[in-house]
Amino acid sequence: MARVTLACLIGAGMAVTAGGTAQAAQAAQAAPAAEGGSKPVRTVEKGYALSCSGQSAGVTVTVDLYQNSAFGSHAGLSVETPQGEYGGGFGPEGTALFSGGTIAAGIPVRKLDDTAEPAGDAVISGTYAAAGRPKPVHEVIEDPAGHYVITKGTHTPLRTVAAVDVLGQRVPLSCSTAFAFDLTVWRLTPAES
Repeated sequence: MARVTLACLIGAGMAVTAGGTAQAAQAAQAAPAAEGGSKPVRTVEKGYALSCSGQSAGVTVTVDLYQNSAFGSHAGLSVETPQGEYGGGFGPEGTALFSGGTIAAGIPVRKLDDTAEPAGDAVISGTYAAAGRPKPVHEVIEDPAGHYVITKGTHTPLRTVAAVDVLGQRVPLSCSTAFAFDLTVWRLTPAES
């Protein structure tokens, strides 16, 4: 679930064409005045997104952490070992994963087979700090057809140092995605006929 959330947040700007942007702008202008239609729903969303992976002693780990002031925290973990595959996750929860420069998450882990046997907890720990100036974000996506999500605000890149302790192994993590966000999001739905 966290990977889907991250994909939507990270890739939203890549799926929009110039025509889609113009359609969304028209939809945004028309929606409040549409008779019988719904008004745009506006949320202010602040938080963090992190996608990391690492490998040590035959253990490969992928971790996704997402904390959003409007929608809670989500975490997901995938582990591959010579003995099999494991995974776990949660969300949404009110748990803070990022606070005061510290990353901290505990994720229950299960074997990904017919037994779904518990395999302890994965503990993700680390630090984060801003690694540059906030970058402006203005994204429009249409999902599904006729439903628009318009996002405006900033992403601030983060420098991270993180590791995960899982299945008796400590695995250092390298984060391909790491940013803080401060966004205003409008969700527009078509008028009902």
